[in-house]
Amino acid sequence: MTATTAQAVFTNPEVEEKAKVEIPSSTIAQSDDDGSAQDQTSNTAVSTPATDSERGTKPPEDVRTLRGLKWFFAYTSLLSTTLLYALDGTIVAAMQPSILDSYGETEKLPWIGVGMFLGALTVLPIGRAFGVFNVKWLFIGLVIVFEVGSVLCGAAPNMDAFIVGRVIQGVGACGCYLGAVTYISMTTTVRERPLYLSGIVATWSMGSVLGPVVGGAFAQSSATWRWAFYINLVIAAVFAPPVILCLPNIDPAADMTFVEKLLTQDWASMVIFLGGAACLAMALTFGGTVYAFDSPQEIALWTLSGVLLIVFVLVTVYHPLVEYRHRLYPIHLMKSMELNILQFAIFMAAGAMVTSLYYIPLLFQFTRGDGALIAGVRLLPFLCGMVFASVANGALMPRLGYYMPWYVLGNGLILIGSALMVTVEVSTSDAHIYGYTIILGVGCGAFFTSGFSVVQALVEASELSNAISYMAIGQTLGQIIILSLGGSLFQNIGAQRLSEILPGVPQEEIIELTTGTHSAVFEALDGEMQAQVVHTVTMAIRNVFYVLLATSAPGLIGSLFLSRRKIY
Repeated sequence: MTATTAQAVFTNPEVEEKAKVEIPSSTIAQSDDDGSAQDQTSNTAVSTPATDSERGTKPPEDVRTLRGLKWFFAYTSLLSTTLLYALDGTIVAAMQPSILDSYGETEKLPWIGVGMFLGALTVLPIGRAFGVFNVKWLFIGLVIVFEVGSVLCGAAPNMDAFIVGRVIQGVGACGCYLGAVTYISMTTTVRERPLYLSGIVATWSMGSVLGPVVGGAFAQSSATWRWAFYINLVIAAVFAPPVILCLPNIDPAADMTFVEKLLTQDWASMVIFLGGAACLAMALTFGGTVYAFDSPQEIALWTLSGVLLIVFVLVTVYHPLVEYRHRLYPIHLMKSMELNILQFAIFMAAGAMVTSLYYIPLLFQFTRGDGALIAGVRLLPFLCGMVFASVANGALMPRLGYYMPWYVLGNGLILIGSALMVTVEVSTSDAHIYGYTIILGVGCGAFFTSGFSVVQALVEASELSNAISYMAIGQTLGQIIILSLGGSLFQNIGAQRLSEILPGVPQEEIIELTTGTHSAVFEALDGEMQAQVVHTVTMAIRNVFYVLLATSAPGLIGSLFLSRRKIY
């Protein structure tokens, strides 16, 4: 499929006429009928929807070309890769004590969760690659990368090898998720796209919630936690035939050679962005736990983060060797306040979701003495709320036409749910906690799906890849930054207060106490001291939700300024 043909598959003239954001279209290259690239010379202005009578005739609705069983298998295969990404993003949440039993090295505990998200920072270069390289073979290659990382995690002889495997997993998993979103965006109509994207998000939500359950089940079984990673090979083998046979072969730049495609990539910005983002994630995660806040290591990480951020901005704006339209970050989209609000919304929702997935099971492990498996099962109310809201959004938003109310509702519910979670105590009933998590789940699901579909309806068809990358980097950074902030707050406050009630206990044992009540350190304490530890850790867990309060409040305010126009 050529660039022009691929573009026609997902272009809806009616929607493009109805709603466009103001972006510097002089930087956008569009293909004419003979495939040559021409630069637009006029800006794209915000337009008022025209009635059918004003248009004379209603433009024909675009049609999905992939249908029937082939579409079913293609879509199912995309869901399967999304499921693997989601499962492995949270699968370690409930089996950290088992991994520590195998390797020790408690000081490297934060890497278990953060490693995969660091790999996912490749979202920007991967998103850019999907706009240039053959989508099918790039997608298959990234699935293979994910499986390689899974094998390395399962077979890792030490913690360092395990961490490397998690980073490789993150690269492949991010590509699988972004590839699924890109494929659906390229092969569905504008009106049906939100519903199919809601399936991706619902699968991601379900997999993220099932991750701790699956991980806990393997950790408690004779197969050991290692099979939580090996199982990915089995799932991939089952879905390999539909991936290879049913996914369409789309090449967005078929008129370019492979070398020409490589030369369009902004390699310098990739290195600077990945380095800076990694430094920021480590500074947030390790501050106060692995490194003291005033330690040379922590100061160096923050300094490098700031310097590389400034360099990245300068390179993005002034890079002399890369054309504006090929630069890594689509900075021209930042000129639209609408897109900035949408990006912050998905940043906040992704962070709220992942933070809830990590700390709600831990809360039940401490307050109810649950094992890893049962603690994971207690996430089902959160899952049900999020999946229900995601599907409702995907089905109803195109019918009603408006997207702004979904953002107001979702941000408001996340704010309310977070405020309720900071009131939780050891004595809080299960029913109350379930109710709070349902509110959080519905809030996240109410607009998480709409992020990718709305931005595609607001920009030119030639900006599809940029729009997806713009939202995807918001989602990825939300997972990393909000989860890291919450984790730093939890471990610093928890470790400090535990040290006060357990003077003389080594720091590594204090940190191990924060992983659950089934650790050897916790079981060695007497009953009265265990009760104090449970109370202390519960207070530390609920403080994590202050981070969600701090991010959902501006998210709610921002949502009030979104457009009230119909886009469907």
